[in-house]
Amino acid sequence: AGVFFALEIVGGALKSASNSDDGVMVVAPDPATSSDSISAILLASVLSALTSRGILGDHLILEVGKYTLNTPLTELPLYLLLGAASGLVAFLFSQAAKLSKSVFDGDLGPTKLQTYMRDLRPEAKPVIGGLLCGLIGLAFPQILFFGYDTLNGLLANTSQSTPLLLSLLFVKLGTTALSAGSGLVGGTFAPSLFLGAMLGASFHNVMSWLLHTAVGHGTSATTTLMLGAAGSFQLADMPAYAMVGAASVLAALFRAPLTASLLLFELTRDYDVILPLMASAGVGSLVSDLVEEASVSAAESEEEAAQRIEELARKRRRRRKRRDADSVSWGDLADAPTVEKVKDDDALATPGPR
Repeated sequence: AGVFFALEIVGGALKSASNSDDGVMVVAPDPATSSDSISAILLASVLSALTSRGILGDHLILEVGKYTLNTPLTELPLYLLLGAASGLVAFLFSQAAKLSKSVFDGDLGPTKLQTYMRDLRPEAKPVIGGLLCGLIGLAFPQILFFGYDTLNGLLANTSQSTPLLLSLLFVKLGTTALSAGSGLVGGTFAPSLFLGAMLGASFHNVMSWLLHTAVGHGTSATTTLMLGAAGSFQLADMPAYAMVGAASVLAALFRAPLTASLLLFELTRDYDVILPLMASAGVGSLVSDLVEEASVSAAESEEEAAQRIEELARKRRRRRKRRDADSVSWGDLADAPTVEKVKDDDALATPGPR
């Protein structure tokens, strides 16, 4: 997975473009996809894998429990739906991180808060972020990183309630965005796995509840049809959905579906999971891109609309100024000479008979 991580994520970050002297855009070659770079990446990956295995052994950080994938192809629409939800979660996280950074930079929020954040020393902002995350962690200790215990619990098929899973999902999303926005040293790789696992486990619980509800409360014909379909459709265990969700959010957040797919395949060493995993990861990346593009287009449209409104307001102010300059005040009208007053003045000025 490290090879694809270097090619997808690091290689994408190293892509650059520069303008030549004549103003023509010249795209620089991708340094991560050249033959020399690929050879170096492969060699470094092999050496690092051998070194870590020699020191740490075959122990994996993520311990995947036993699970069954009875009908992976029949469940494919559910995995695609999970991928779409993962793309939305990745988009929400990126927007929350941008919002948090804007607040800590003093560009967003009430006026007093903006002034306070601008005057605050940069090294004090991570302290505030860490304090807020710690206070939230008192109520939800599962979101604090003491290893992968919470994630391993889901992968070991430990039952968790859906409200708790959704609460951990959104609380972890908010605290990670708060940490990233404040400048607190951390990362988004492990949190993305956590978010995806919470999403996948809650998605499994919801789908299982819907399936049992449809079978238990349907009419006789509907029940017969559902029972017949259930014979060829069996929902996989929760660890499968937790793993697919983790890979999908990771793929959507980093735009690295191959890295996420191969990473989870190395952890599970199960070929059956790779097909729904790749499908879900691809859909997650696609949905995240589409939603982000739509958000950017909407923001640009709002900015253009605001500029148009401001331009119309300026035109109204200019017309009002011209109208005020051309108009005559009531005082001017009172002092203006009338026809009768002109006649009286002429009569007084005309000399009488001698």
